[in-house]
Amino acid sequence: MSNHDHDEEQLPPTPGERFTKVLKGKDVQQAFALGIFFTLVFVVLGWKFYPKWMPTIMSTDMKSNEALMVAFTYISAPICGLVLGMAAYTFLQRQRGDTPPEDGPGIRTNGPMVIVWTVVTSLFALLAIIWGIVELNVGSEAAAAEAKTALVVNVTGSQWVWTFEYPAQGIETNELNLPIDRPVIFNVISADVNHSFWPVQLGVKVDANRLETTVVHTTPTRLGPIDVKCAELCGLYHAYMETGGNIMTTTNFDNWVTAQGGHNA
Repeated sequence: MSNHDHDEEQLPPTPGERFTKVLKGKDVQQAFALGIFFTLVFVVLGWKFYPKWMPTIMSTDMKSNEALMVAFTYISAPICGLVLGMAAYTFLQRQRGDTPPEDGPGIRTNGPMVIVWTVVTSLFALLAIIWGIVELNVGSEAAAAEAKTALVVNVTGSQWVWTFEYPAQGIETNELNLPIDRPVIFNVISADVNHSFWPVQLGVKVDANRLETTVVHTTPTRLGPIDVKCAELCGLYHAYMETGGNIMTTTNFDNWVTAQGGHNA
């Protein structure tokens, strides 16, 4: 054998050849097939089941939250499916007692694979950032437009009870009642330790801090009862720091305010 032939045999594979070799591996193809299966499972879950498992949609924010959860389920489904596909393949191989295959070529030094991975993950991150910025801007514009007609509720969290003050109506209660289709501005603060204000069906959750008022808004869109919980560990009876309330018609809300000794505004 000539030296020239010997040199050709010793040439390392090109990045493209290494990338192709990885994709042609039997283990990779089987794991990829399992990944496609799990991806479809998560797509179906996001499409058919997740909306049914979420709390009742009773505000504009909760509707946006549902759309966000479903969309991000679709986006993350391929990533989760791929990870579960590899994990399932490894588990099945161990169950069959098969000898593990030889290590494949290193991924870190495989240029095409590194480029594909970097581009795909960067696109996912960019999509999340853009989506978040757009939602924040839309929310800020809506809050500014609704400020003049909004119902203001001052929310105070303390160990271990919620207090709601309606300054324009001149009342203070421990239950959160709101009129339907009227924007609401919550001014949230804590009287002691940190809490988290969470009216579940309204899709709002914000920290209640000791010396800082946090402002959040929403618009109730459906009649019915709501649950208010604390979503921040705040002491011994944190789990019992909850109350209720209702989304009412405007007439019923005005009647309730009057019954509490307040005045309608």
